[in-house]
Amino acid sequence: MGQCRTGTWQFISAALLRNPHYLKTLGGEHQLIDDIESFVHVLGWTVLCCLPSPVDINRHTRVVSLLYDHSFKIMTGHEEGGSAKENRFILGEYPFKKSFPFTEHSPILELTRNLASPFHTRYSGPPTEEDKQAFESFNAFVLEGQLDKKLLDTLPVYRYNLGVERLSNSEWSSTPPPHTPQEK
Repeated sequence: MGQCRTGTWQFISAALLRNPHYLKTLGGEHQLIDDIESFVHVLGWTVLCCLPSPVDINRHTRVVSLLYDHSFKIMTGHEEGGSAKENRFILGEYPFKKSFPFTEHSPILELTRNLASPFHTRYSGPPTEEDKQAFESFNAFVLEGQLDKKLLDTLPVYRYNLGVERLSNSEWSSTPPPHTPQEK
């Protein structure tokens, strides 16, 4: 592990694993969001290792190793990793959904997925101008009563804004707040 990081590799945030000098750019301190993400990784690892799944043991081991153990050396000799974690967040499938089925529903799995959902915002880019225009158009129809406001929840702009809000507040909960259409 690089000299700039401390902690259990499997549970360190993807941002810290992807950039070995990340802590130096923050004045030697990581952010609260890195600790929250680490907690999500502890839950994700627990879910993958403890919940029953029909996946054979060899594939199971490969999946867990890819998500939590994978690293590579960069030219400076430092270890980097976290790309699989980052990709799962971007896809909105943390720790896994379709490619790693579970044989029973579990409250800890649901909690893990809810807590992981705002990290999509941390690792994906902001919505495009086209996304913003579509959101404004749909929002206008919602305000006129022509569309159900739940439709807005599915749009990239709403999900991004909700993620930014949740990640910037240390007291965010695992349940998204009710959506209220924005008035102009």
